[in-house]
Amino acid sequence: QRELSIRSALGAERWRIVRQLLVEAMLLSVIASAFGLAIGYGLVQILTWAAPDGLPRLDEVTMDGRVLAFTMGSAVVTGVLFGLLPALQVSRPNVSETLKLGTAGAGGSGSRQRIRSALVIGEVAISVALLIGAGLLIRSLWRLQQVNPGFRHENVVTARIHLPSTRYQGGAQAWSFYERLLD
Repeated sequence: QRELSIRSALGAERWRIVRQLLVEAMLLSVIASAFGLAIGYGLVQILTWAAPDGLPRLDEVTMDGRVLAFTMGSAVVTGVLFGLLPALQVSRPNVSETLKLGTAGAGGSGSRQRIRSALVIGEVAISVALLIGAGLLIRSLWRLQQVNPGFRHENVVTARIHLPSTRYQGGAQAWSFYERLLD
């Protein structure tokens, strides 16, 4: 607030201040999205490497253009939404009051400080809960992979066979085919 008041006092136009804050928000949003994409790509590689054999549809787990487009689209929307509203609010500083108060009053009133503190506490609490949940999920998955299924899965072959209905009209014909196949 103090920096923007000084800029306004020196002659910066309101649109210029809004544009600067919007560019900063967009830059942070795009950088965070790029880091998220990099982490996601790494986790997909780890998943495909560490996944047990026979996991269905594992070859379909990829990060393609749709993921990139969605991520960049959400980064732009987030940057504009969460950058424009605060920028418009902050770009109308009461220059004389802010400069008179100095650094002690530049942070806002006591109620604003309490709201900010409550929001930070909420963010930290949600982050900790999500991290604990993710850790428990990873630990459960690891333990589940270590469980003995109760049968030997080596040298086992499975197949799905669909018999044509034109050649095998009745259930007895199909049953006899399956018996001959097993023999």
